[in-house]
Amino acid sequence: MRDKLDLPSLRQLRAFEAVARRQSIGAAARELGLSQPAVTQMVHQIETALTVDLLERRRTGTYLTALGTVLLPRVQRLFAHIQSALRDPLIGASLAGRETTKSVENKITDTHIRALTAIAECGSFEAAARRLDISQPALHRSARDLERVVRRSLYQRMARGLAPTSQARELARRLKLALRELEYGIDEIRTMQGIFTARIVIGNIPHSGTHLLSRAISQFLALYPAASVHVVDGSYEPLLDALRAGDLDLLFGVLRRPAWAADVGEEFLFSNPYVVVVRRQHPLARIRNVTLRDLARYDWILPARGAPRREAFERLFAGSSRSPAVSIETTSSVIYKSVLATTDRIALLSTLEAGFAEAEALTLLPFESPVLARADGVASRADWQPTRLHQQFLDLLRGQAQDYQAVSRVAPLRAP
Repeated sequence: MRDKLDLPSLRQLRAFEAVARRQSIGAAARELGLSQPAVTQMVHQIETALTVDLLERRRTGTYLTALGTVLLPRVQRLFAHIQSALRDPLIGASLAGRETTKSVENKITDTHIRALTAIAECGSFEAAARRLDISQPALHRSARDLERVVRRSLYQRMARGLAPTSQARELARRLKLALRELEYGIDEIRTMQGIFTARIVIGNIPHSGTHLLSRAISQFLALYPAASVHVVDGSYEPLLDALRAGDLDLLFGVLRRPAWAADVGEEFLFSNPYVVVVRRQHPLARIRNVTLRDLARYDWILPARGAPRREAFERLFAGSSRSPAVSIETTSSVIYKSVLATTDRIALLSTLEAGFAEAEALTLLPFESPVLARADGVASRADWQPTRLHQQFLDLLRGQAQDYQAVSRVAPLRAP
């Protein structure tokens, strides 16, 4: 993510949003309780920081430029995210008197968000202070001031000192997502200027269709060589958390969103069922019709319980008189291929993954079952609004998936 010090402050953004909405510096100043010179200066500071003209001053008022029109919706989404979090009864502000979520939101600063986010992610004040390169007393002041603003306890005393509550961690996640909108807005401005330097961050689930992803990335960078793509490999749960926190733009691989993650949406891209894979010299490789009883006679290599591949295996042998042993649990593709090539163990691989396995060492067994069905695609935040470059990358990935699906229907992968 972009260095937060390079971003306009929330105070400056409030001034810009008010002027753009009211089409008047004077009206915006009265709304914000500031002087007209102060509002003018804050808008000028944003334009200087971004090196663009966002507003055009005329005799009849102050109006958005083309680039200002690009930034305004992102700024409004930023503040809508903050207010939504503050309205949430489980994590938001505890209002008093005539206070409104808007009045509370106006008191929240960049320093508050940086401090809360660092504490939530680091788990302690000491580690957060080191990350932010500030003293612990300074961090404590900012943390306590945010508690005063939202009228809610955000920290609890633990054996090792103060730690964030679960409500604090959720509030930090929501506020961090708000600031992500500003980064997207700046990326959209640069794209409008013909500067394609956006960074796309993708989570890649183990054993996904990495070859399709790689091709889409290569196509994208051929179109936008100054842009960058960061692929984060990892297990599903941490990647899902990173997606929900705004650290990832997309999550690619097998679709498996848990019911509780209502803030995440999924898009199906292609069917990628599991197939049974062994070494070419495996005893079962000589059998024309492999049965479930045959498969149960050998040890397997699979991920730990809870992974879709393991769940497919458990459904496959549910009710069977004999369930085979899973002697190795891993998600490492390298270990999978090495173990399969040198032992009689059996594994499930996705069809796409098996198609790129070492052909001289591994082979597919002639065994099919409806419980081995698998759907692959992308996950994103449900309220995510992709930038133009995000949309371009998604279209390229969809195209790769469509091409693969068309080829697999014509020439489905079969055991030799």
